[in-house]
Parts: sequence; structure tokens; C-alpha cells
Amino acid sequence: MISLDLALIIFFLLAVLNYLLYRSVLYPPFIFCTMWLLDLVVIRSQFIQLDPIHANTLAIIAAGAVSFSFGGLFAGFVPRPLLRVHLFPPKPKRMPDSLRKALTLVLLCGLPLMFYQVWQLSRSVSIDGSVLAQARAAAVDIGNNGETSQSLFVLLYFSSIAMYTSLLFATEKQDRRFWVVTIVSLFACILTTGRTDLLTLISGLSAIRLLQRKRESLLDAARILRWPIAVFLALWIGLIFTNKSGQGPKEGVAHVAANFLLSYITGPLAAFDSVVQNPTSFAMVTSHTFQLPLRIAGMLHFSNYTPPPVFDSFIRIPFPINVYTVFKYYFIELGVLGTVVLFFALGLIHSLVYLKAKQGGRLSTYLFACSIYPVLMVIFDDRYYVQGINLRAVAFGFLYFLVGSAHFRLFQGNPQPAFRVGSDPTLQSSAAIR
Repeated sequence: MISLDLALIIFFLLAVLNYLLYRSVLYPPFIFCTMWLLDLVVIRSQFIQLDPIHANTLAIIAAGAVSFSFGGLFAGFVPRPLLRVHLFPPKPKRMPDSLRKALTLVLLCGLPLMFYQVWQLSRSVSIDGSVLAQARAAAVDIGNNGETSQSLFVLLYFSSIAMYTSLLFATEKQDRRFWVVTIVSLFACILTTGRTDLLTLISGLSAIRLLQRKRESLLDAARILRWPIAVFLALWIGLIFTNKSGQGPKEGVAHVAANFLLSYITGPLAAFDSVVQNPTSFAMVTSHTFQLPLRIAGMLHFSNYTPPPVFDSFIRIPFPINVYTVFKYYFIELGVLGTVVLFFALGLIHSLVYLKAKQGGRLSTYLFACSIYPVLMVIFDDRYYVQGINLRAVAFGFLYFLVGSAHFRLFQGNPQPAFRVGSDPTLQSSAAIR
């Protein structure tokens, strides 16, 4: 317990120092260190039975947090005039309503189609449970078998498109169309039976709200985000029962929910400890860290690359789990030194996105909103390595603003002459002289 107490002190100091740097709950190094502080506090409280965490594992986590924090510190030295350069006007007079109407119509038409495909998935398995539970089981089977199915196309992509659209609308004006798209996105996230898109949506909208109101302090954030946090916890706990079995007939809903929530928080670090103590047992035949470039090389027939399995292998800690925090893939593939260097780069890049968003740019605000999810998940799983998803978010946002700006320039009224003879007294005098 001495090493755990020492790690608690280190992460508490890191969280305080990172907060004092910008006094913002949105600063990525502050979120990074606070999530780990929460994890260690729950482990230290011994609310749930867990295998012990060794000192060398805690040292790796602390080194990664220090490196991530130094990356954020270095981001602060970037000249502010450079951060104020915007690809698109930060506050346009108006965006074309036709673009917003078209996206809203597409999403309204797509939601019933997504529900239909979820219903079809649920009919493909013969297990007891709700439609969402059956669809979840079918999707997991498809993923475990490495299959690509047209039945998963809408399920995989529609909720992401709806979520991106909601975040884009939130950067402009929160009118009726914004609320319609956000409600559609919320239902789509629930239909996926997962928590990735749901957490990205709620955390992204919360980040945009805090940035727009310039209310990033701990007290202000607690006041503004109390309801989004409550909604997210309710939906998170509710989704547990769409894909998890109960713990026994004598245990109530509250006990089951609390048990799963605590295991989600604490279990991955204990699982990563098993990786650190015996790394050879977790050696991989394919790369997670460099998945995107290797996959592109495989598509171009430059290499024979086999994508990693969708779901990792289970171990017992003592309960079964198959997630290993943000550190596993980097530790296995890059070693301790490579992991520390990589987290410095991640802290630098993520903090630059945050500082850029603070300048009020619409695209940078949207990108930062999309990037909140990976840093919130550092104690659970690695979402930084999914470059393909990140690039889709970037491409969707860039295309939206590009089309909107081009549409505005193309269809705005014919430009009026800058001046007319007769409207300027000086020109009238000149004409009279002539």
C-alpha cells in the first residue's frame, strides 16, 4: 500500500499543478491526471476485490502522466498569434440553412433505418433478453469472427455521423435544428448498445458549452454540467443491463450497477499490472499502435498486414476483463521509454488542440469536442490509436465548414457596387467640376 499511497500523492500534485496552469477543467493534462487520481482513490478505498497493483506498474503510469503534462506545458510556449489563425471565420454572420436542413432531414430518415437493422440483428440470435441485448450479442459475435456485415454498416456509422453533426451544430447556434439532431444522435447512440458514441456526444457538447461560455473553472463546470453528468450516468448504468448478466437473484439493481461501475474503473489497471509482470504472455503478432499506416500499406500491397482482433483476450483479476488501460499497446510495442516519449507527443498535440479551441474557432472547437473522449478513457482503454476514427471526425468537420462557406459565397446576393456617383458628396463635387 505504500507505493499506492505515494502514487496518490504524485497524481494529486500533478492534477493541482495542471489545473493551476490554466484554471480549466478542459485542459487535457488535468483531465489525464484527474482520471488516474480517481482510479487510484477507488482502488485504495477497496470497494471491490482486486488483484494487487505492483510498484513498477504504478511507476509506469506516473511516468506517462508526467510526460503527458510536460507535453501540455510545452504547448503553452506556442506563440498566441499562430493559434489565432483560422481556416474558417470564427463567428460567421450566418451559415446556409439549406445545409443544416439537409443534414437534419437525412438523420431523421436514417434513424428508423438504424432501428430496423438493430431489430434484424436481434432476430439473428436465440438468447433471452431485450432487443438491444440480443443485437449486442449478435454484433459481438460478428466482431469476434472478424466478419464484415452489411447489417452492421448503419449501426457502425450512422450514430457517428449524427454525433458529429450535433457537435458541429453546437459550435454555431443552438436552435431547433440543433436540438432535433441532438435528440436523434442520442437515440442512435443508445441503439448502438455501446458507450463510446454516447460518452463522446455528452462530453463533447459539455466541452463546447464551457468553451462558449468561458466557464472552465471547477466551480463553474460543476454548476453547468451537473445535469449532463446525471443524464450520462443514468444512461451508462442503463446500458449495462443491455449486455451484462446479473450477479444473482438476491442482489438488487443498485448493487449490480455499482459493482459494474467500480469494475470498469478499477479493473483495467489491475489487468495492465498483469501485462507488466509478464509481458511475454501478451506479445502480439500484429501492431495496434501503427494500425492505420500498416493497413494502408496492406491495401496498396506493400505489406501483408493482418488487423488486430476487435476484442482483446480476457484475463481474471479475479473477475474477467479484456481492457488494459491506455498503456498496454504502447508498453508492449514501444517499451517504457518509447511509451513515455509517445505520451509527451500526445500531451503536446492534445493541448495544442485545446489552446486553439480557446481562441473561438469553430473547426478547432469541434475537433477538441471530439477529442475529449480519448483522454477521459485513459484509465479504461486506449482510444488515441484509432487514427481512422479520428481522421473521419476531422474530415467530416472540415467538409461541413468547407461546403457551408462555399455555399455562402456562391449563393449570397449579387455584390453591390462599392459606391455610386451621386451617393458621395465628394464625387458629386468632382463631377460638377468636370
